[in-house]
Amino acid sequence: MQKLIILVSNNSLDAMYHALTLALSAKALGWGVKVFITSQAVALFIKGSKRKFSMPFLARLFLNLQMKRLKITDAEKMLEEALKEGVEFYVDEVGLKIIGASKEDLIDGVKLSGSITFLTEAKEADVVISL
Repeated sequence: MQKLIILVSNNSLDAMYHALTLALSAKALGWGVKVFITSQAVALFIKGSKRKFSMPFLARLFLNLQMKRLKITDAEKMLEEALKEGVEFYVDEVGLKIIGASKEDLIDGVKLSGSITFLTEAKEADVVISL
């Protein structure tokens, strides 16, 4: 089985959307997929209203309207689908501490990791992508 590792260190909606698109595409091909989230991007994996994409309100509103008009699935629904399809998500423990969150604040199915876990997985992967 092919193995894809994605490193997301950018907390923008754009980076997350591309990571999810790649992850779901790789799963459709039967690949194993692990996504590692670092830096402030860990905020995207916090439950509830604490989750924010780094976009001004009007830009986020415009993007959401455009996505609906073009019938493009939004990132939150894609994340739910990715978890359901077996994509494994790992959040950097240090990044979580930096934003003042704890393991209990993570959405269900997301695991904690560190740099050693990422490097070990990346070494064994067929493809590694950083966004």
